[in-house]
Amino acid sequence: MTSNQKIVILGAGPTGLGAAYRLKELGYKNFEIYDALNHAGGLASSYKDSAGFTWDIGGHVMFSHYEYYDKVFDKLMGSDFQLNMRECWVRMFDSWVPYPFQNNIRHLPKEVTYECLSGLVKAQANGDHKSAKNFREFIDKVFGEGIAKHFMLP
Repeated sequence: MTSNQKIVILGAGPTGLGAAYRLKELGYKNFEIYDALNHAGGLASSYKDSAGFTWDIGGHVMFSHYEYYDKVFDKLMGSDFQLNMRECWVRMFDSWVPYPFQNNIRHLPKEVTYECLSGLVKAQANGDHKSAKNFREFIDKVFGEGIAKHFMLP
């Protein structure tokens, strides 16, 4: 890249801001961030209405497993964020199954556990989820018929 070329970042959401942060960290000064709105945050932003309620534009959830990202987040945010530990359960077959369901099928009756596991093994062995023509087929091809039947489908 020549020194007179400008880097344009479209969007001031977390990804755009992260790109700008990394460019600055690498010594670049020839970049600009453009956003359709007059504030940063994108889908991770919130606003207060006239009644004082805070509304989140999108989900404010982070599932990072990247050491660099986690270090930057900690450095920039400090303690200015709220950590909520999720505890969710699915009620079925007269018992409570911890969420995510597909990781906890051992809590189901044995015959249902077998149905879910055998369907999952068969689906993964076929490995053709890209051929799914609709969401129903995708669920069957990724999770198998048992998980689809007992959890994913209405």
